[in-house]
Amino acid sequence: MRRLHLWIGLAGVVAFLLTGQYMDRRLGHLAGMADLPRMLYRSAHIYLLLGSLLNLLLGLYVTDAPAGWRRWARRIGSVPIALAPLFFIVAFAREPHFAGSIRPYAAPALEGVLFGAVLHAISHVGSRGTPTGAPYGTDI
Repeated sequence: MRRLHLWIGLAGVVAFLLTGQYMDRRLGHLAGMADLPRMLYRSAHIYLLLGSLLNLLLGLYVTDAPAGWRRWARRIGSVPIALAPLFFIVAFAREPHFAGSIRPYAAPALEGVLFGAVLHAISHVGSRGTPTGAPYGTDI
């Protein structure tokens, strides 16, 4: 899972840069756009950065827990986190064109990021594999 998170994180950061260029060059930096679509573009853009950086960090630091519930919690928590950047890209492309502030892609992705992060945190609390204050996977 670690390598997958790393690649998703790197691809997501590239997508973040590309969506920023799209807003700047194709949409005139959103100047003169109605408030709601502008907010939806910008928030999906920032959410893409959130999901991408979270994946990048998991790709750099997370390790497999010993067999048992901790391993399953990390694996289950990794799924919505890994899918989040894809949902945020779709949210960037589609949601500004919906009537109203409907967020059918961004809202479930944000909830998934929260759920996944909580599962990762719970799986780490009380584990003895890492010294206090040290990041996942460091050998001290």
